Amino acid sequence: MENKINEETVKKDIARLKFSMQENNIIHNSYQREKRELECIRQGDMEGMEKCITEPYGGKLGTLSRDVLRSDKNVAMCAMAIYARAAIDGGIISDEAFSAGDSWAIRIDEAKSREEVALYVQDMARFFTRMVYEHAQVQREKKEQENKLVAQCKYHIFQHMHERLTVKTIAKALYVNPDYLSHLFVRCEGVKISRYILEEKVKLAKNLLMYSPYDCKSISNYLGFSSQSHFTKKFQDVYGVTPKEYRKQNKYIESYQ
Repeated sequence: MENKINEETVKKDIARLKFSMQENNIIHNSYQREKRELECIRQGDMEGMEKCITEPYGGKLGTLSRDVLRSDKNVAMCAMAIYARAAIDGGIISDEAFSAGDSWAIRIDEAKSREEVALYVQDMARFFTRMVYEHAQVQREKKEQENKLVAQCKYHIFQHMHERLTVKTIAKALYVNPDYLSHLFVRCEGVKISRYILEEKVKLAKNLLMYSPYDCKSISNYLGFSSQSHFTKKFQDVYGVTPKEYRKQNKYIESYQ
């Protein structure tokens, strides 16, 4: 036979507990304090977490068992579960956060006193906060390295505009994997390296058409295009007109016609 708890019985138990707490002037611990703790974990805010830990609860922890030690352990288990999820929100891989939670759960379950459980909860809060903090540090350093590599890539392109550049030749010069460099560049700049090279070359070509006496063939050769027709096509793709049309439309180079 299925053992079902009648909903009305549950409601009566809740009402009885609320009445008892009111009669004894007892309140639960602050939800706002709990929110601050979780936000500290999500942000990896070590200093903020220390402030939370030293802040008085201002109320009574929940009663989750008639045995006081077991009740404290159950409350600590609940804290572990929400701390792990806050860490996931902060960027920690779920398997890592849950494995850490399992480890803390075992420690809590084996605790011999209420004082030991209370210390575990504090150390656990610090642990999950530090996890997020260290993860964020690694991510920042990785991003700085990635930004540095993208900057080196762009500088290499600028320095070798007269050559026929490819992802492979650039990656070789920078001692990195071509696929990694290609994906990284797209993620950081929102455009493929090949497109970036093309746009930079035709931008330089535009300036040469405006301010220099060089003809289209010379400009094409100087910028490493495979042929003048290829240069013309790519220039038109970007600016909508051929190089010759662009030069004719520009008043600054009339003396070069």
